[in-house]
Amino acid sequence: MSGLNDILEIGRRSLMAQRLGIDVASHNISNASTPGYSRQRLGLVATDPIKETYGLLGTGVMAVGIQRIRADFIDQQIRSTNYNMGEASQQQRILSQIEATLNEPSDAGLGSMVTKFFGAFQDLSLHPEETTARNTIVLAAKMMNDNFHQTTSSLEQLKGDLALDAQARVAEINRLVKEVYENDQRITKLESTGVDANDARDVRDLRLDELSKLVDVRISQDTLGATMIVIGGTLVESRTGFMPLATQIVDGQLEIVTQDSGIPVDVTSGELGGILEIFNSTIPAYQNKLDTLASAIITRVNVLHAAGCGLGSPSPTGNDFFAGTDARTIDLSNAIQSDLNNLASSSDGAPGNNDVAISIARIPTELLMNGGSATITQFYNGFVSEVGATIQSVTNAVNSNQLVLRQLENQRSSISGVSIDEEMVDLIKFQRGFDAAAKVINTVNEMYTSLLNMV
Repeated sequence: MSGLNDILEIGRRSLMAQRLGIDVASHNISNASTPGYSRQRLGLVATDPIKETYGLLGTGVMAVGIQRIRADFIDQQIRSTNYNMGEASQQQRILSQIEATLNEPSDAGLGSMVTKFFGAFQDLSLHPEETTARNTIVLAAKMMNDNFHQTTSSLEQLKGDLALDAQARVAEINRLVKEVYENDQRITKLESTGVDANDARDVRDLRLDELSKLVDVRISQDTLGATMIVIGGTLVESRTGFMPLATQIVDGQLEIVTQDSGIPVDVTSGELGGILEIFNSTIPAYQNKLDTLASAIITRVNVLHAAGCGLGSPSPTGNDFFAGTDARTIDLSNAIQSDLNNLASSSDGAPGNNDVAISIARIPTELLMNGGSATITQFYNGFVSEVGATIQSVTNAVNSNQLVLRQLENQRSSISGVSIDEEMVDLIKFQRGFDAAAKVINTVNEMYTSLLNMV
């Protein structure tokens, strides 16, 4: 049969529950601006009733745990968007540097340098015996060659910078994976005792979000609540340990491998994936196009020039105009550098003949590129357009991913974020509940006093 002691117990339980509620609300308010924090809610249930002759009589309330409010599905969507966003943003950054290196369209760009070079031969055809026209050709050729050298050197330097960037990203990945592992140890230890490790889970989820920006990850949980992180098909973290990664360059290809055993890790997305794509595919493709362009110019000019004659008696002939084979090695031949009279403009050595100069000047109109379907001008313009189109494509990807990410983060904030107004309402509610529970205990105390006074 229930008595005053039972009422006291109900009041005590209520005091404890309301105090816990105030603790949780205060914790939420304190962490309203903490990155990665998920609001928490106190779980309350009615305690088991006791059976009286007139029915079941309630015995109060008890706390059954502190729940972390989190939507796992939205977390997965944010992480998927993160690594797509990371890849596109890195490609946009790097391609913008390449576009600045090409400096097109401008008078200082390679396209303009090529046009000026062949235009100088057109001027020579008008004055085939003048030294000034020959000097202009040599100067134009040097400027074009320097542009080839600078562009290919800049691309090679960019690859070196990207290798360092990749190392920095891998170091960051290793740090985050280690922190996730350490939080897993903390979580499994706490939750094995029946305690919800809410704050530790928040820290772990924040690290996983940061990790998903760097690399495409697959995340799951084992039966004990610890994470398992898979990158490129390789398990890099579980509650049994973590596996650091490293970078290496093999046959000119930048690779990600496990630090201890050197097992290749297939990274395809995230900031690191974007860097690898530019390093291994995009820049080599651009370098190949520059080499193809330089080689075509070298080969065609030399064929025409070697068949022509310079100034002198007898007229010098059989001299190449260019040395080298590609964008890195293109240069003036020794014959041209040593004597401008070796520069050919005539087809037969006759004074005033300009056949060779005209033929070389017309090279930009010949279908020398892409298997005879494009001129060198069309080829280079197509290359520049390809860079621009790729930048536009990744810029669109960045913008669309930013929009999706913003919407997802708003959704997560509406579920997991702390609302100061809501917490203030809860704080007042628990405060009123605490006051009321204290009033119950005070009432029972007065009832005891009345009974004692009756004795």
